[in-house]
Order: sequence, then structure tokens, then C-alpha cells
Amino acid sequence: MKKAFQCVSGYMAKWLSIAILAGLGGGLCAVLLKKSIQLAAGVAGVLPLWLTPMLGGLLVCFIYRWDNKAAGFGTDHYIHAVNVKRGHLKVKNLLSKLVATAVTLGFNGSGGVEGPMLVIGGSLAGAISKIPLVAKNFSEEDQRILTICGAAGAVGAIFHSPLGGGIFVVELLYRSTLHYADLFPAILSSSMGFVAYSMLAEAGPFFDIPAYLPTVVNIPYFILAAALAGLVALIFMGIFAAAQKVFAHLPLNNYHPLIGGVITGLVLMLMPYAGGTGANIIQYLILNESRFMFLLFLLAAKILATSATVASGGSAGLVIPALFIGAIAGNFTALLIPDAGHALTALLTVTGMAASLAGVANVPIATSVMLIEMVGLSMGVPASVGSIIGYAIARNKVIYNLDNGNQTDIKLLREKDCERGH
Repeated sequence: MKKAFQCVSGYMAKWLSIAILAGLGGGLCAVLLKKSIQLAAGVAGVLPLWLTPMLGGLLVCFIYRWDNKAAGFGTDHYIHAVNVKRGHLKVKNLLSKLVATAVTLGFNGSGGVEGPMLVIGGSLAGAISKIPLVAKNFSEEDQRILTICGAAGAVGAIFHSPLGGGIFVVELLYRSTLHYADLFPAILSSSMGFVAYSMLAEAGPFFDIPAYLPTVVNIPYFILAAALAGLVALIFMGIFAAAQKVFAHLPLNNYHPLIGGVITGLVLMLMPYAGGTGANIIQYLILNESRFMFLLFLLAAKILATSATVASGGSAGLVIPALFIGAIAGNFTALLIPDAGHALTALLTVTGMAASLAGVANVPIATSVMLIEMVGLSMGVPASVGSIIGYAIARNKVIYNLDNGNQTDIKLLREKDCERGH
């Protein structure tokens, strides 16, 4: 009993302090990224909309000359660092990824923020690990967990999801299991990141939604919306993978973000709502029924713009685009139901968001928790149903590759980690 108490108390003392520190740092990074994107957007606002992604892509090309690891969605870089390099991320990745993401999204490239936040938060953890007192008492395995904590603090803060952020960064690493040794410090860091963020920025629910309660008769509609969103997620992943292959075979590698910016600009000429993160459009879709043709063109434009931006090397994530296309699928389902009304439209839109995210990222548990925290407890049923069905449809499809295109088998690496007992 005494030995067990000493073991537990030592574990708690270590991770209560370090995980809190990493989480607070991740929360501050989330605030900094949000402000940086807003600053870049202010500069881009004086220019023609179609021109801004091209200029953003050009600026990103110069950033990548200093650090090419800042390219792409960043999630693959994070997975590689944790599963293969035992958590080692360079401190310079923090600055390069932050600036590249601010430029990409601020200049209306299409994408999200979770991938960059994983790298930024994980890189901050790398800086913490270099503190002499920490370095002296931390093993290589501790370094790996610390990187997870830094990423959790940043993701939990940026998505206003103190619990879901911690689950998300761990579930990404192991598709079929969750490791408590990683999960507990990650949730603690995610919560502290949210605390830090809430002290400096607006930290209410990520999306505003009326307090509707689902009924049993709505369940078949949830299943329909989730199935449609899961299929849309598969289409998105297929087009994104094709775009990656196209850019991989194009010459002038250093200028791919510029080419992606040109393509995104052309898309925005036809559908200006497809640029940026699109969180405001998701909010609109939650609260309003839209027309079929508008939804169809918006879906095509968002998939093309995101594929062009991120597959070309633009620094942006895929979580918010996944929520975006899922919201479209859910809103479209509402059109199929006579007199659906605002309440059912909101429920179906959230269902679609959950299904698409669970399918794209392969994180059904994190998706359920994050959606509930992002929109409210009343959406727990559609979020859960959507997550399960979306994951079931797309679970065999993996959108993330290790180290920006390396075809190393991620699943095999995760299984080896399980065998080692991490």
C-alpha cells in the first residue's frame, strides 16, 4: 500500500505541475494564433478576395524556405513526432507554423486550425522539456507524453473543448484504443489550455445553438443525415488524396502553395463563402435552412478550395472543413423532410458535422465529446449517433500520412506502441 501510494503521489506531483504548465502554454498559443489570423485577415481585407489566397500562398513559400516542416495540415507531423520520434518537435516549428497558418487562413485559404495547433502546442512542450529541472527528471517516454500535453492544451483551447481536446490528441494516435497514461495528462492540459484561453478571449460554446431536445421520432432522420455525411466525408477524402498525388508529381515543389492559392482564388470567384475556416458559414447552416443548389455548389467549392490549399502545402487543418461539409450534408437532409423547421434542421446539421468529423479524422469518441462541448449538451444524441455512423462508414480510410506524404503504415506503428505497453 505504501509503495503504491508513493508511486501515485509521485506521478501526480510530476504531471499536475508539468501538464498544467504545458496546457496553459497551449492556451496562450491558441489565443496568439487567433489574433494572428485576425491581423492577417485585416490586411487581406483591403485586397480583392480572389487575389488574397495567391498572395498568401506566395508568402507561405518564403516561410517554408526557413522551415519546410510548417507545410500542410500538421497532423501527420504531430503523429510522426509522437509515435516515431518519441515526442521530439523542434522549437522553431512553433513560430514557423504559427506564422504560416495565420497567413494561409488570414488570406482566405481554406482550412482549419487543429493540425497547426497540434504542432504549435507540441513544439511549445519541446521548449518546456529543455528547462534544466524538467530535462533532469524526464525520461524519453515523459517527453512523448509532454508533447501530447502541449498539443492538448492548444486544441482544447482553440475549440473551447476542455475534455474533448485531450481525448482528440490521444485518439488520433491510436485508432482502436485510448491509453490512460497519455489520456489523463492530456485532459488535464486541455482543461488548463481552455482556462488560459477563457481569460484572454471569448470562450463560450464554439457555435451558438438553441436548446432543442431531440425526440425518439427524430432518430431515423439522424441516421439518414449521418449516413449522407459519412459518404460526403469519403468523397472529400478521395478528392483530397487525389489532390495530394497531383501536387506530389508537379515540378517546382517550393511553389506549390502559390499554385494552390491560385486555384483557391479561382474557386472563391465563383463561391466566396468557401474561403477561410468557414466557422461563420457553419453557424448559418445550423440556424437556417438553405436551398439545394446553394448547398451543392458550396460543398463542391469547399472541398476543392480545401484540397487546393492544404494538399499544396498551405498550413491549415482539416477538422473545421470536415465540420463544414458535414453541416452541409445535415442541412441538405433537412430539405428532404417536409416542414423540418429550425429545430430539426439544427439537430440534423449537428448530426452531419459529427459524422463527417468522425469519418475524416477517425476519432469517434473525441468527436462526440467535442461536438457536445462545442454546441451544448442538448445535442448529445445527434452528436453521438453521427459519430458512430460516420466512423463506421469511413473507418478504413486514413487521410493522415506520416511526415508529409511518407507512406509508412501508421496503423502498424500504433500497434507496435500498444505492444510496448505505452
